[in-house]
Amino acid sequence: MSKLYAFSDYDKNLSLKINFELWLIIAYFLRPFILKISTIQMGRGPKSDSVSGLKDLVYPDDFGFFLAFLATIPVFLVVYAYMKRKPDAPDYIRTLWRNSNHLMVLTAVLNIVIVFIPYLASTAYRVNLMGWGQVAIAAYIIFYLLTTRRIKDTFADFPANTDEGKK
Repeated sequence: MSKLYAFSDYDKNLSLKINFELWLIIAYFLRPFILKISTIQMGRGPKSDSVSGLKDLVYPDDFGFFLAFLATIPVFLVVYAYMKRKPDAPDYIRTLWRNSNHLMVLTAVLNIVIVFIPYLASTAYRVNLMGWGQVAIAAYIIFYLLTTRRIKDTFADFPANTDEGKK
């Protein structure tokens, strides 16, 4: 445990917890699921047109929406590794956690690619302002993930095995 972070930044195993900014990034990447849940929940009655309009604004076609679902798989792996991050965790969880920064960057790159897939598939499609906003946010997330020391330290920190502590 270093003096660089506050005591509250550590969990019960003395490993760095995910900070608020990283949780915001995870929530941003999970927006296809949040949008789908909100369309199911609010998609009844007179509000159904406005909810489907919100989905069409963010994802102009269903194929892009499907690709956005696929692009969230690395984020789910990161969340899964975080939930399983404890002493005596299997080696694959440790490897997954160590590579979580790369998985998050991969998700950001996939989010950029998803914006341009309809443009590459059809000459009639134009990237709208919402698409350019998504590209800008994803580019900033990539910059943040690659340059922030707290993110690097969080993904490098993993609880020691209980056997190692007894030696």
